[in-house]
Amino acid sequence: MKGKIISSIEKIMPHAEPLLEERNASMLSNERYNFQLAFLHDGQRRMLMYNRVKVRGALAQYITLREVRLVPVTSLPDSMDDYYLSHELGVFPDLLCPFDNAGVVLNKGLWHAVWVTVYAKDGLPAGKYTTEFILETETGEVLQTLTHELEVINAKLPETDLRLTNWMHYDCIAQSHNVKPFSKKFYALFNEYLKWYVEGGFNMLLTPIFTPPLDTKEGTERLTTQLVEVEKKAQGEYVFHFSKLKTFVRFAQKRGIKYFEFSPLFTQWGGFFCPKIMATVNGKRQRIFGWETPSNDPEYARFLQAFLKEFGKVIRDMKMENICYFHLTDEPNLKTIDSYENCRKMVKEYVGNIPVMDALSDPEFKERGLVDVPAVGIRAYDKFKDGDTSKFFVYNCCTACEGYYSNRFINMPSQRTRILGFQLYKSNVLGYLHWGFNFYNTAYSVEPINPYVTADARRTLPAGDAFVVYPAKDGAYGSLRYEIVKEGFQDYDALRLLEQLVGREKIVEMLDENGVDGYTEYPRNGEWHIKFRQMINGQIKASLIK
Repeated sequence: MKGKIISSIEKIMPHAEPLLEERNASMLSNERYNFQLAFLHDGQRRMLMYNRVKVRGALAQYITLREVRLVPVTSLPDSMDDYYLSHELGVFPDLLCPFDNAGVVLNKGLWHAVWVTVYAKDGLPAGKYTTEFILETETGEVLQTLTHELEVINAKLPETDLRLTNWMHYDCIAQSHNVKPFSKKFYALFNEYLKWYVEGGFNMLLTPIFTPPLDTKEGTERLTTQLVEVEKKAQGEYVFHFSKLKTFVRFAQKRGIKYFEFSPLFTQWGGFFCPKIMATVNGKRQRIFGWETPSNDPEYARFLQAFLKEFGKVIRDMKMENICYFHLTDEPNLKTIDSYENCRKMVKEYVGNIPVMDALSDPEFKERGLVDVPAVGIRAYDKFKDGDTSKFFVYNCCTACEGYYSNRFINMPSQRTRILGFQLYKSNVLGYLHWGFNFYNTAYSVEPINPYVTADARRTLPAGDAFVVYPAKDGAYGSLRYEIVKEGFQDYDALRLLEQLVGREKIVEMLDENGVDGYTEYPRNGEWHIKFRQMINGQIKASLIK
C-alpha cells in the first residue's frame, strides 16, 4: 500500500503516480482549504473494499471527506494547445461525492483519491494543526497513516468586491428532479443548489423574469420557467403580477445573493426574435410571444413598454436599482449590431439608470453606447484593456480552448482553471461570468442529458463547459472543478487582503515579475502556483505581525 498527501491543484489520474506532495501548508482562517489523500493498493488481491478513513486531530470537526470519482470525457475541443492533461478521450477525476456503503474501494494498481476540505464559516482559530488520516479496513486493520500540518493564519479573506455569476438553469433543476418549477418541492431543491452556488463564491444570480431564451434551438422551446405572471385582457391591455418574482428574489437574498441579472428580453446571438412569454388569455394560459415573433414586432414593443414601466416600479419598491442588470441578448457580434441597436432603442427609455449588460467580443457595442456593461470574452480582452476595465466583466466558455486561456474543462490541469483568480485581480475588472452552473441539456436544449455519463452536452461542447455541480437525490454534489474555481476566487481575495497592507502597485509588480500578463501569459505550473499563494500568505502574516 502506498499513500501520499497531494495538493488540490493536481488531478490524480489512476495510472500515474501523483507528484505534488503536500506535507504542510497555510491557510487564512475563513478560507475553504482543500488537499487530497492518494492511495495505491498493489497487493495480491484484485480489490479492497469497505475501507474507511479516520481523522484525528483538533481540525477533525472542520474536515469533510469526499470520494473523487472518475467521469467519462467522450469528446474533445475542436482545437487544443499543449496545456491539457491529455489529448485523448478517457476518464478523468471530477465528481466529488460522499462515500457510499462500499467505503473507500481500492482497485489493484490504480491510484485513488480522497478529497479533504477544511472549512469553518466563521473562521478557524489561528495556530498550527497536525492532523492524522488513518486508512483502515472494516475490521480496524490499519493500511496507511498520513500526517498533514496546516497553519491557520490570524487573518480573514475580505468579502469579494467582484460580481460573480454562473448561470443557473432552472429548467434543468426541475427536469433532473422531476418537480414543477417554483413549486414547494422546487424551492427545497433550489435551496440546496443555492448553497453550492454561494459557497462557490458566486453572488450574482440569473433571474428568469421570462423563460431565458438561451441555448434553445430555433423553433423549439425550453420548459417554462417564468417568474412574472402576465394577463392579456380582451381590450389588449397587459396586466402583470410580480409576487413569484418577489418571492424568488427574497429567497435568494436571504441565502447570500447580492446582485441580480434579468434574463434576456430578446433571443440569443443578436436578438432577432422574442423570448417565450406565457400569458393568461380568456382564462387559458398560452404562449403570446416566441420564435414566431420578430423582435421589432410593434405588439412586442407595446408589451415591453407596459412591462418595463411596471417592472421599474417593482425594482424601486424592492430597492434593487443599484444591484441589478438587464440583458438584451447574448453574444451578439458585428453582423448583428444593427439588430442589437434596435433592441436597445426599444428598452432604453424604460430601463432608466439600470445598466444593460451582455456578453460580447467587439468594443464597437460599447463605443456606440449600446451596452453599458460589456461582459468581454477573455479571448477579446486585449481589445478592451485600454479602456476602463473596472466597468466590465470577463467571461470564458467553450471557445476559449486553445491559446492557454483559463478554462474549466475536465481534461485541463487544475492550475489552468485556478489561474483565473490572479488574472482577474491584475486586469482589475468588475466581475466574471460563466454560462453553465448546471446545464443538463444537449446543445440548444433539444433534450435533457444525464450529466453522470454525458459531460459534453452530447458531444457538442468540451466536457465540463456546461456544469460544475451534479444533480443528487435531494440537491447537488460538487466537483473537483467547482472547488478549483472557488480556490481561484480565494486567490483573488487574498491578493486584495495583501493590497490593504502593501498597496496594489506592489502586488501588480509581483504578478509582473512572475509572468502573469493578460489572460494567456502565466507560469503553467501547479507547483509554482502553490508556492506563490503560500508566499502571499506569508506576506500577510508578516505584515500583520508588524
